[in-house]
Amino acid sequence: MNRSKLILALAVASQVGFSLITFGLPSIGSDIRSQWHLGPAGFGAVFAAVGVGSAVALIPAGMLVDRLGARRVLIAGGLVNAGGLTAAAFASSGLGFGGALFVAGVGGSAVPVAGMTSLLREFEPTRRGLALGLRQLAVPLGGTVGSVLLPALVAVGGVRAAMLGASAAAGLTALAFATVVGDDRSERPSRGLDGLLRLPRMRPLLLLGLLYVSALGAVLTFYAQAVHSAGLSPGLAVFGFAALNITAALSRVVWGLVADLDGGSGRLRALRLTGIVAALSAVAMPFALAVWSPLGLAVTLPLAFGVFGFNGVLYLIAGEIAGADRAGRAVGVASTVVFGWGALSAPLAGLVIEQTGFGAVWVIAAVTCTAGVAVTVAMGRSTIRDQDRILDSWGSAGADRGVPGD
Repeated sequence: MNRSKLILALAVASQVGFSLITFGLPSIGSDIRSQWHLGPAGFGAVFAAVGVGSAVALIPAGMLVDRLGARRVLIAGGLVNAGGLTAAAFASSGLGFGGALFVAGVGGSAVPVAGMTSLLREFEPTRRGLALGLRQLAVPLGGTVGSVLLPALVAVGGVRAAMLGASAAAGLTALAFATVVGDDRSERPSRGLDGLLRLPRMRPLLLLGLLYVSALGAVLTFYAQAVHSAGLSPGLAVFGFAALNITAALSRVVWGLVADLDGGSGRLRALRLTGIVAALSAVAMPFALAVWSPLGLAVTLPLAFGVFGFNGVLYLIAGEIAGADRAGRAVGVASTVVFGWGALSAPLAGLVIEQTGFGAVWVIAAVTCTAGVAVTVAMGRSTIRDQDRILDSWGSAGADRGVPGD
């Protein structure tokens, strides 16, 4: 296995290790609630702790990657993540358990930021989209692995065994990634965001992330309830939700390939197409459910393909706009916008649904994705080959790796 493939494989593995808890913890929710006598709200707060820890640390992690290089940040983050999960294993209260998960989330923030920044540096422009798409595939994959592994560990040794197993997986995969990842860092260290938000297209790109993740949060959270309320049986609703997640995972790879077309000039085109597919599917969904509720399952596939496919391409464009010196913090900012607003969009969508019914899910997705498409049109044609500033910036970081400028 050559170096680039090894780095990609370990980037995926480390993200799977981190996502075991961030997306797999609900699979042992009843065991956690029983151990610490938590109600649904209490478990919700505990589950949110790791995500909140990660969200508050993503931008600082990006700054550290730019200043110190990915290797040091991964080592420190991996140890903190594993330490937090180990502390959770020996927690004596629900509050202590949640606090330990918060610490784990802070450490785990190093994994997505260092992983995506390293792939930006390692792969030439015509392969970056696919590389980041494959890395994004690791997010739902980690949740799937966690939903199988964590209950199995609970059956052997309770919640403590599950947390210790997750600690070992997260720590070892992060440290393994650190042994092979490049240690490139900014040639002009700076503090703060270093004018990141003033860069051309950066603010519209972040607005696009806000719009698209609003659709993602609404669909992911309320899909099963929405199709069931429209007449789909509980069994078919669960089947549809599983199909939604599988299609969502695969879509990230396909849109990454689209972003790499024409020498890497398909970046913004890919984001525009994701929005178009999502908006059209969201408009079609209520009609399909009204005609014959199982027909909604067929519309689920393009809906998931559009709504869930934008993340990797968005991070890729953010990193390329920022250039090699600020790529870490650009990925951190974009991740914070997507991750943070994604968490808030679900309860906001819930408030709308309470007032208007579950049909609001499709309206939210259609409106926000249509607005996102309009943003991509306003941003204009995106290509990395006609932006000298980006080429010059990535040239120094991409020597001997085929990045333009060498």
